[in-house]
Amino acid sequence: MKPSIGVYVAMGLAVMLGLSACRSSEQPIAKVNDTPLPREEYYRRLEIVPTPVLIGQGQATTAPAGYTTLVQMIREQVLLQMAKEKGVLPTDKQVDERVEREMKNNPDIKRAITELKVMTLDDFRQQVKVRLAEFNLLTRGVTVTEQEVKQFYEQNKRAFYRPETARVRFVLVQDPLIRQQIDDDLKRGFSFQSIVQKYSQNPAAGIQANEADVPLEGPINARNQEEAALVQRVRTVLLNAKVGQVTNWVPYGNAQVRMEIITRTPGRQLPFEEVKDNIREGLMLQKGREKNKDLNAEIARATLNAKVEILSEQWKERYKQDMEQLRKALEEYEKQQKQASQKR
Repeated sequence: MKPSIGVYVAMGLAVMLGLSACRSSEQPIAKVNDTPLPREEYYRRLEIVPTPVLIGQGQATTAPAGYTTLVQMIREQVLLQMAKEKGVLPTDKQVDERVEREMKNNPDIKRAITELKVMTLDDFRQQVKVRLAEFNLLTRGVTVTEQEVKQFYEQNKRAFYRPETARVRFVLVQDPLIRQQIDDDLKRGFSFQSIVQKYSQNPAAGIQANEADVPLEGPINARNQEEAALVQRVRTVLLNAKVGQVTNWVPYGNAQVRMEIITRTPGRQLPFEEVKDNIREGLMLQKGREKNKDLNAEIARATLNAKVEILSEQWKERYKQDMEQLRKALEEYEKQQKQASQKR
């Protein structure tokens, strides 16, 4: 199976990355149509990007995070320039509104920026801007009426019910001796939060310690009946516990788990006004994938036509090879589209 155009555009090929230690951090990592890609942003993103896996010709291979990060930044710049050329580049106001909305709906994003420091607010704004630009490109010429949105909500109302949940701290332990140590710590007055922090920062074999949201009602997503029974046992314990309470040890497979209930959130039906924007965007994407199904090909052409200046001597030839692969994939795609059109 040959890689698709989307794979080449989004990920690039698996190549080795050579960084020059003597380069100034002020010098861009690359340029796209004379727009510099900041080296500082590249380094920040490189620190948190997971090692990507590329799938092509029936095989999965790991790719250096450094090169794929660079290729992703190039792709994002191409997308932003395409959106600007086609008059659908999101405004600063639209980006700010979406950032505010997403941070409000997902506290983990705000925590990642303000507490964990895994990205900056500017980094997140850039992510949002790129996503909005791609959304706008994909949904060009698409309209969704208010009636369509309301009809979808009414027909899928159950999907917009949020079950009662408990936010818990937990420590999952296999070794009985470690469980006894934890019990002793609690008796000596240590808070359960300090115990979770201790074991999450210094994990021992067979120990898991973290925070999690546990649904207390609705279907249980489990791989088998045994796992479903374990989840139901935890649910039952939490349903009978109060906020601030630390449970006793609960058997969980070949381990036992102890939990502290941080908060409980009652179940509720999300009102139409709260979800209508998400529904509208989902319906627009459905229509857009059909109406603008050649967007990946457009991005491929724009990438091939872009004046990309790789400032590392070691990368120039590699990137040239990648673009040749992309060119061949685009030509094959266009050939298949032409043949399909002739058969109609």
